[in-house]
Amino acid sequence: MAKLSIGLRDIMADPDMSVTSSPFAPGKVVVKRASFRKGVQPPHLAQYAIPKGACSGRTGTTIYKGKPIPQVARCVAARHGR
Repeated sequence: MAKLSIGLRDIMADPDMSVTSSPFAPGKVVVKRASFRKGVQPPHLAQYAIPKGACSGRTGTTIYKGKPIPQVARCVAARHGR
């Protein structure tokens, strides 16, 4: 396993890097190059943006298509006609 000679604080401050858990090795942390910079919305994802304050104040879960999901997610799905 490779070791890093950089601090976690430096990685988290870098807008081109991200830290995530590995789906192939539970409990392991992976450092990877971000697909796009923090705070920048890529044009192909603009249609999925959630307006600030939309569906705010919703808590708990609800059943959607047979699965429990957060009520906020259900609200967003309803706004997008799903």
